[in-house]
Amino acid sequence: MKKDKEVPDFISRKTKRGILLLVFLCLLIIYTPRLFSLFKKTDAVELTQLEIEKMEQLQANYIQEQQKKKKNSFKKREYRRPPKKFDPNQYSKAQWMYVGLSDKQAEVMLKITKKGIWTNEFLAKIVVIPEEVFQLIKDSTIYPERKYKNKEHTEYPKYEKKEIVLVEINTADLEGLKSMPGIGPSYALRINAYKELLGGFVRKEQLLEVYGLDLEKLDQFEKYCKVDPSAIVKMNINEVDVNRLKMHPYINYSVANSIVQMRKQKGKFNKIEELKESKLINPELFEKLKPYVYL
Repeated sequence: MKKDKEVPDFISRKTKRGILLLVFLCLLIIYTPRLFSLFKKTDAVELTQLEIEKMEQLQANYIQEQQKKKKNSFKKREYRRPPKKFDPNQYSKAQWMYVGLSDKQAEVMLKITKKGIWTNEFLAKIVVIPEEVFQLIKDSTIYPERKYKNKEHTEYPKYEKKEIVLVEINTADLEGLKSMPGIGPSYALRINAYKELLGGFVRKEQLLEVYGLDLEKLDQFEKYCKVDPSAIVKMNINEVDVNRLKMHPYINYSVANSIVQMRKQKGKFNKIEELKESKLINPELFEKLKPYVYL
């Protein structure tokens, strides 16, 4: 049996060495900058630290300057008493600054005095005048007599008390209801609609049952209205049917049906108090219904 022929080696030892050398040079080129940066790292940190220290010093200097300026700006101002009595309306900017106002405060005072100052009470309320200044100048102020232009036009006509016209809620139309203070078109419609369902109001407090009306609103117009119970529209409990009864705000279907069934059993009601025989009508409900029914 013949031996297999050896595979010829096309890459010589010299070529292999050249390739390895080339790979080594490539790696050296790639990693040299990184190695260099590692050796220089200490120097870079030191430079950065120096820069930080310089910035901190500059910042500290700036803060000191700002605090110094602030301290000077809030330095206690010297207040003086006026050399003589004076009319604040005639004081100049320089005179206001003499007693202790700042430039801006003096400017504001000139704008105010242009309109006129007539009392120390008004002067004390001016914000730009410090309390210390006011205490120093209050005894030196003099004010001229205040004159009114066209005095006859500044007098107000005598108030003539008008008689309040009361609105009777049960007979009033929408316009009458709207004439009361605080009652606009919306509230007028609600009051009128509830009045129709109820049959009328027995007392003013029932107005609180109207949607949206509360004590605050009632207080606004209560003294402008009145209630006449004789104007109430009543229901004959011996004739009215279930549908009419359940439309009343105080009566639901169960109560309405109970009244009609009792009437059928009795033939008719002989007195209003017989309604209390229904288990669904308690004393409180009976008192509420009593003004709205008859025999």
